[in-house]
Amino acid sequence: MNVSFFRNESYYSQFNNCDNIKNNFDYLTVPEAAIVWCGVPRSELAFELAQCTQKGTGNALSRNIMKHPYIQCVEPRCVLLHQAFDDGKLKMGRDGEKGGYINGGKENETSDYMSGGMGHINPDRRTIKINDLKEFITEYHADDMPKTLFSDIDIHKLKPITHDDYSALLAKNKALEARLEAAKEVYYSQRDEINSLNKTLQSQSSITQDDITQASVYQLINTMKGLLLDSEITESLFVNKDNTNAGKQPTQSMLVNHIADMNIKTLSERTINGILAKANKI
Repeated sequence: MNVSFFRNESYYSQFNNCDNIKNNFDYLTVPEAAIVWCGVPRSELAFELAQCTQKGTGNALSRNIMKHPYIQCVEPRCVLLHQAFDDGKLKMGRDGEKGGYINGGKENETSDYMSGGMGHINPDRRTIKINDLKEFITEYHADDMPKTLFSDIDIHKLKPITHDDYSALLAKNKALEARLEAAKEVYYSQRDEINSLNKTLQSQSSITQDDITQASVYQLINTMKGLLLDSEITESLFVNKDNTNAGKQPTQSMLVNHIADMNIKTLSERTINGILAKANKI
C-alpha cells in the first residue's frame, strides 16, 4: 500500500529543521542584514527591502547604504556593518561566494582568509553569511539580539547578565528565603501544637477521636432517652430475675450492656464507654 498518498506538506515539514546548517551557507546583502537585524522576519525581507532607497549615488558605499521610510535603524545599521568589515570585526564574502573573509588589506587575496583576508570587496557586492552576522552581534552587540536571528534559548545562553539583573535576582532570592524561613516557623509551631493536642486527647480517653463522632453522640442520647421513657426496659435494668436488685440504682455497665445488645450502628460497647467516660469527666 502506498502510504505517501496520506502524507501532505505539513507532515514533511517536521523533517526540515536544518536552519543551523543552512545559516552556514545562506547569506544576506548588507541592506538585508540590516533589515533583519532591525527585527523584520526573513519572510518579509523582500517587501521591506523594496521600500528602501539608496542614501546616495556618488559611490558604491552610498549606493549600498539604504534608507527605509519607516524603520529608521536600517541606515545606521548598514553603515555599522560596512564599518565592521573595514575594521576586521565582521567576516564577509563577495556575491555570496567565498564567505568568511575579513578585511586584511587591499589586494591581499592570496593570504589565509582567517588571518589576512581577501582584501577589499566592493561595498555593493558584500554579502554576509547568517551565522557570521550572529557571531558579530553576539560579540559586539549582545544587548541587541533580535528574535529574527536568535531563539529564546540563544538569547538566554549568550546575553550577559547585567548588574541590575543580578541585583534584582539577588533581592528576589533573599525575599524568597525570608518567606521560606517564616513558613518553616509556622510549620514547626503548628506541628508542636498538633502533637500536644494529640497527647492530651490520648491521655483523656483510650479510644480515638474517629471512634466518637457527633452522630454517635446524638444517637446515644436519643437511645438513652428512649430507654428511660420505656417503663418495661427501665424496670428490667433495676430488677433481675431473682428480684435481688429491687430498689437499687442501675449501674452504668448495665446500661451500656443493654444498649450494646441492641446492635445500633456506631454504638459499640467501646464507643459508648468512651462517650460516657468523657461525660463523667465533664
